[in-house]
Amino acid sequence: MNIMVTGANGGYGSYALDYLKEFAPEANLYALVRSEEKGRALKDKGIHIRIGDYTNLSSMVDALKGIDRLLFVSTSVQGVQKNVVEAAKVNGVKYIAYTSLNGLEYRKFGLEINHRQTEELIKNSGIPHTFLRNNWYLELIAPLISTAIETKKFWYYSEDKQLSWALKREYAEAGARVIAGENYGSVLELAGKPHTFKELAQAAEAAKDQTIDIQEVTQSDFNRNMAQTEISQMGLMLSKSYQDYALAGNNGESEASPTVFEKVLGHPLTPLSEALKELI
Repeated sequence: MNIMVTGANGGYGSYALDYLKEFAPEANLYALVRSEEKGRALKDKGIHIRIGDYTNLSSMVDALKGIDRLLFVSTSVQGVQKNVVEAAKVNGVKYIAYTSLNGLEYRKFGLEINHRQTEELIKNSGIPHTFLRNNWYLELIAPLISTAIETKKFWYYSEDKQLSWALKREYAEAGARVIAGENYGSVLELAGKPHTFKELAQAAEAAKDQTIDIQEVTQSDFNRNMAQTEISQMGLMLSKSYQDYALAGNNGESEASPTVFEKVLGHPLTPLSEALKELI
């Protein structure tokens, strides 16, 4: 059996390949990368390399030759994922597991549009599939947590609104289990337990065994206080975006449940404080 993981140089793809070496030891593992240089480390680990780019259909057709099962790691770039689906059809790929987005019926930064379109393309292809509807990676909010630990202050303005988080490696483990296994169904809604931002701060306290001054503030005070820290511009943007998203409501986050996720994994998700300890 030939299994390919796309996005193999990214965090998710790299984790998934490591898990597949454990879950599918008899399979031939293939990694999609953009150049020989980018694939060198994977090749050293005994993984076959294929060169391809979602924006180039012919490169994807070549890359997917002989592939039986495809772990299709999504990109947010609009309009290019159709090439992956078309290449899979041309090559007779037997099964696709696609990393989609949890709660597609809600507005999620506009990301839901691309995922809905790609899911529809895969459905119409006739290829058996599972949509791995992943929710948010805890890594996305790590800069805010790191800043709180460094400054011993945690500011937030998201009130008591909740978001669902889990570690990227846990989502990748689920993806690896699905692409290596059978009978997971066509859709898996994968999400961690919902938490408020205050609970994130309390988990950071437990993770580092230190007291953090946790304060709910106005958005303007949050901006002013964070400007005095060393948080990156990207980290600040994400911290604000997720709080704004939480405040906007009508996003389904508070109803998210880890039940399906943990059933796929075969074990509980990492508790929040332990997950933060791993990240920070």
